[in-house]
Amino acid sequence: MQKIGIITKKSDPLAWEATKKLAQWLYDQQRQVTIGAEITSDVSIPLEIAERRPQNDVPEGQEMMAVIGGDGTFLAAFRAIGTREIPMLGINMGRLGFLTEVPHDTMLSTMAEVLAGHYRVEVRMLLNVSVFRRGEEVLTHCVMNDMVLHKGALARMIEFQVAIDKQFVFSARADGLIIATPTGSTAYALSAGGPILHPGIDALLLTPICPHTLTNRPIVVPGLGSISVTFPSRQGTGRASDRSEEQKDRLLTLDGQTGFNLVDGDRIVVRRSTHRLQVLHAPNRNYYGVLREKLHWGEQVGS
Repeated sequence: MQKIGIITKKSDPLAWEATKKLAQWLYDQQRQVTIGAEITSDVSIPLEIAERRPQNDVPEGQEMMAVIGGDGTFLAAFRAIGTREIPMLGINMGRLGFLTEVPHDTMLSTMAEVLAGHYRVEVRMLLNVSVFRRGEEVLTHCVMNDMVLHKGALARMIEFQVAIDKQFVFSARADGLIIATPTGSTAYALSAGGPILHPGIDALLLTPICPHTLTNRPIVVPGLGSISVTFPSRQGTGRASDRSEEQKDRLLTLDGQTGFNLVDGDRIVVRRSTHRLQVLHAPNRNYYGVLREKLHWGEQVGS
């Protein structure tokens, strides 16, 4: 790997310093380095060591992306890369970090292993989310973690129906619905009571958020399926202002980064993307070890 990019958490001075340290080390290893221009006003990195580019302007030919920060930074790096499937190595700067799994104090030793060829690339599922309105596609987006259907500003439940491969599955009144990849099973879906899915499983996770009927439970379905979420049409019987308010009480959030307003009659379609996420792992890291470390499994409680 000769061309290596670094994407950094913009608001973390410790991440800036780690970027400077890694860029210098990679330059000493005779690698071409690109860093996000957003941090260079606070960190002095000579031009001969690293090219400065806007974070969302990842150059072609990049062979690897080092992500320094947390899982939010990893998501930002994924958006910057788009569908180019560049292997990503996550370096954690102190928070939970299921995706940024490399401790920052082992950053250089891990990178040395990677440059020596001692690594593995894990290929993970992505989702394609589309919204159809009156038969026309008005939104399409590739997501890494999840799509979340949720209520808007008003504290009231929303109604929706779910079908898989045109077969009706359930209807629900709830605060919302999460459809997640196995990667996203350790994000919002985990907080909402969903199970953890190994990233190697070809499956999707549907987790209702605070359902009115407690029998609406999380469900895991095959990854090849097409999931459709629709809303019962509410014929306007009140004032125009009331109908307008009703149309704004549902939102679609994609990877916690992109929001979209939903209206009566919209249909959300979720399918497995043809593109894949490539996560780079050091040889001494494994998924169960990461879970054990991040979730503190096996720690004794009390004395």
